[in-house]
Amino acid sequence: MRQTWSGPELGQRIGTYHAVGLAGALAQAALRTVTLLGGAMIVALIWIRPNSALLKGTVAAAVVLALFGLRLAWRTVAARLGGNRCRLHQGGVAVTGPFGGVRDAVVWREVTGLRRMSSASPLMPLHRVELERRGRPPLTFTALGLEPAVIPVLLRLAARNGLE
Repeated sequence: MRQTWSGPELGQRIGTYHAVGLAGALAQAALRTVTLLGGAMIVALIWIRPNSALLKGTVAAAVVLALFGLRLAWRTVAARLGGNRCRLHQGGVAVTGPFGGVRDAVVWREVTGLRRMSSASPLMPLHRVELERRGRPPLTFTALGLEPAVIPVLLRLAARNGLE
């Protein structure tokens, strides 16, 4: 079981940013892949015009619209619950799960290193961050996008606390 830190020990909150775990990043990649394939299927149906193209196109369009609707609903629920967030504090970092509860937290005095991996693929641009700590597994999260706002702030805080 992971130890969580109280709000006063982490200090004043500097900012809250969108961040997901590994499952969230994989779900985002799967959603984008299925949407891309659905769009390609719609274009192929328009181009080739097979028998019952209207029915096949309607089904493909319904799948794409359903995926967008599910994504919008999930984002709304997660935002209202405060889920999938990285909260940067002067004294540490806290990461919430999909339903807003603190998934993991670390204070800066326990952090021994910061590792970051970036991917700029057209399908899934992301930044994976690992905050290594003494005697415990690292705190990890994924910030989606080419240039997420959390990365420069996190690097500035890490440098202020003696990490490179």
